This record gives sequence, structure tokens and C-alpha cells, in this order.
Amino acid sequence: MAISQSKWAEPYLLLYKYRQLLWESVKSSLKARFAGSLFGMGWIIIGPLMLLALYGIIYAVIFKIRPINLSLADYILYIFAGLIPFIAFSQALSAGAVSLSNDPGLLLNKVFPAELLPVREVIASGSMIIAGGLVVIIYKLFLGGISWTWLLLPVVLILMAMTLIGMVWALSLANLMVKDVQQMLTYIIILLLVASPIAYTPDMIPPSLKILLYINPLAYYVMTFQSILVLGQLPPLPILIGVVLIALIWFHGMYGIFKNGKLILSDNI
Repeated sequence: MAISQSKWAEPYLLLYKYRQLLWESVKSSLKARFAGSLFGMGWIIIGPLMLLALYGIIYAVIFKIRPINLSLADYILYIFAGLIPFIAFSQALSAGAVSLSNDPGLLLNKVFPAELLPVREVIASGSMIIAGGLVVIIYKLFLGGISWTWLLLPVVLILMAMTLIGMVWALSLANLMVKDVQQMLTYIIILLLVASPIAYTPDMIPPSLKILLYINPLAYYVMTFQSILVLGQLPPLPILIGVVLIALIWFHGMYGIFKNGKLILSDNI
């Protein structure tokens, strides 16, 4: 039992042990990501706002789509609350997938363990969610709204980070073996975008297509962010359970695979 508990806690202990080094690495990654750009870190807000304007024009103005229970202002916020986890997902998957292939010599590094390279990209991408979430909260407060569900945002962020860390652990190893992973990711991200209820609500989906919603891990986080940030309510229980299970399965399942896989690949690179 003690061995089992130790293995369960191992990835958390690793992140805690190297927390200071990881944080410094995240800051360096963010600086490098925006180095030379005119607006610098401002792109963390500008990027999502540009997508929000595009989505708002297409769905609210051109197609005139609006859920019955939402005002126009809340519908725009609803779209934005769905866009920010998508952007974080896409950035983390893209950057995390190449984190090892950019420097495969770090696979067996003892000073900065290879497990931390994909984690660094996930945390750096999470800055988009924090900034976007604050935009939604400030606007809701300006409109006179406040919700206790906002207190759950840190928990959801941690669970989403665990999911993404597990995914990029898998993708970074796979990309060392098959370079097609980078090409495939482009289409996978587009598929995730289309299959996630960002500009539409789950009840708008025909019953025959709802299976596509529930096999999409991003959809669970999109619906959760929209519920707690904009609607001020908990998402349905199956979605809450899915958010927790997806995080635990990806994080713990892929940690073991990464830990063993890096040893195997280090002998063949």
C-alpha cells in the first residue's frame, strides 16, 4: 500500500520539488514567446479578444444565433468563456508536442528533469485562461453580477492543467518517434474547436451527434468554464465527474508512460 501511495504521489512531489526552477523556466518561456513583438504580453488579451470579435460577428450578427436564456451581452461572454480554454488547449498541445524534440539531449537531464519541459509549456499557456477569466469576471462585476461559482475557477484550472500535462507528455514522446504528430495536431485542434460547444449550447446538438461532444475532453472544460464564469451555476454532474476523471486518467496514466518512455528513447536518439 505504501508503495502504491508513493507512486501515486510521485508526479506531485516532482513538481513541488522543482517548483522554483519550473517557475523561472515558465517566465523565460513567456518572454521568449513574445520577444520582439510590438504588444509583448499584451497578446495574452489581444489574441482572445480578436477571436471573440470574429465569433461575435459571425454568430451574433450574421447568423443571429442566440440561446433563449441568454442576453446578447451574456452570449458574447459565453463565447469568450469557451474560447479561452480552447486557446490554452491549442497553445499547450502545439508547444508541448515539440518541447522534447527541440532539445532531445535533455531527456535524461538531472538538473531539469525532462518531465518538466512539457509542463512548462502548459503553465505558460495557462496565462491566457487567467487573463481571459479576469476579463469575464470584471465585466460581470461591471454589469452588477457576482457568483460564488467563481471560487471554483482555481480548481478547474488545476484539473485542466493536469489533463494537458498528461496529453503533452504523450505527444512530446510520440513526436520524438514520429514527426507526423506536429502535422496531425493542426487538424486535431481544428476538430476540437468544431466539436466543442463554444458558440452553441449542448442542447442545440442533435442527439445523434452528442457522442462527439462527450468523447472530446476539451468540451468538458469549455462547458465548465461557461457554466461557472457566465451562467453562475455548476455544470451538470456528468460533466463535473468527467472533468475530474479525465484529469486523473491523463495525468497519472501518462506520467508512468513518460517516465519509462524517456529511458527507452534516450538510447535510440
